[in-house]
Amino acid sequence: MAITPIGITAQSTGKVTTQANGAMGKYDFLKLLMAQMKYQDPLSPMDNAEMVAQMAQFSSLEQMLDMSQSFSAVQSLAMLGRNIKASSATGTVIEGRVASVHTGDTDQILVLEDGSIVAMQDVLEVFN
Repeated sequence: MAITPIGITAQSTGKVTTQANGAMGKYDFLKLLMAQMKYQDPLSPMDNAEMVAQMAQFSSLEQMLDMSQSFSAVQSLAMLGRNIKASSATGTVIEGRVASVHTGDTDQILVLEDGSIVAMQDVLEVFN
């Protein structure tokens, strides 16, 4: 039986996926909760109140993440028709007017009038 590492070891081995900012996502939290339940001591199992509290924390975390994603989608839609400066993957600065926005589950993509594609998190400046 293989044990999946958690914490710093997991991050160094790539066993846990993190978001771009290094924070663990809701699926990682759920995996940890399931592992805790699976490997708990049968002679002193988790208290029901403690389990309900952890499930409430998970539900709260999930709602906050959903609100954050919704806010990011609304924020990217506000970029339509605006001029932006953004950094590209090569390190150059792209400048142009936003022609369309594509929203996904985790990221928002801006398409400029010249056809350039920019991720919302790469926007450096918004101007008229």
